[in-house]
Amino acid sequence: MLELLAQAAPAAAAPPPEAAYYFGQAVVENLPLFIKGMGITLVVALVAAVISFTVGLVVAVLRVTPSGGLKIVATCFAEFFRNTPLLVQVIAFYFGLPRIGVRLKFDFLGISISDSLASGTLALGLYTGAFVSEAIRAGLLAVPKGQGEAARSLGLSILQTLKLVVIPQAVRMVLPPLGNIYSAMLKNSAILSSVGVADLMYQADYVNNRTFQTFEVLSAVVLFYLMLTLPMAALVHWLERKYNPLRARTLRLRGARV
Repeated sequence: MLELLAQAAPAAAAPPPEAAYYFGQAVVENLPLFIKGMGITLVVALVAAVISFTVGLVVAVLRVTPSGGLKIVATCFAEFFRNTPLLVQVIAFYFGLPRIGVRLKFDFLGISISDSLASGTLALGLYTGAFVSEAIRAGLLAVPKGQGEAARSLGLSILQTLKLVVIPQAVRMVLPPLGNIYSAMLKNSAILSSVGVADLMYQADYVNNRTFQTFEVLSAVVLFYLMLTLPMAALVHWLERKYNPLRARTLRLRGARV
């Protein structure tokens, strides 16, 4: 009797099969977070690039001036920031500046800039500026002294000589090392995630903690950083070919089109 009832009862419906998981699903499902992180990384890199070039140019000029006091100050700045870890500098700026009453939080065009973003970008800019100063200083020393002497003989002041004659030639000659420095700066910006800056690395860590798909997330991070650094390398290569007179002359002598 029980066997007949069992045969007459309808079979229970099988649970629907779960959707197959595919490689990269964690990245695709959280793609808006990665895009947001890329945007913040790019903004940080652009602002830090402006800070670093300005600081590096000033420090490089001070290091080649005849004034001993200014040269010592500029040298101490460059050696301190070049020879201490960026992570320590970022944390020191983030926690140290509020201790002395300096708050970098502000609103810009309706956008709230947090202390972590401002202090981290400033630290990254100063750190990179120390390396930029070394590159520009090498370029300034590579400009023949006769260029400056000729400009001075024409009645230009020291500042005019630097601005119109020496610095343009130096920057053209140091384009390749500057490109390497700024490419490294873009990758070093990942350290800012340690103080809560929601950049690409911060978003990747957040997605990894939610999905535990570490290999997928880190593979995506590599691709996203390549999307940022490869165009920069191509731009630097184009600028070098176009504005470096020594390289352009060499290519012309070889019959290449510049």
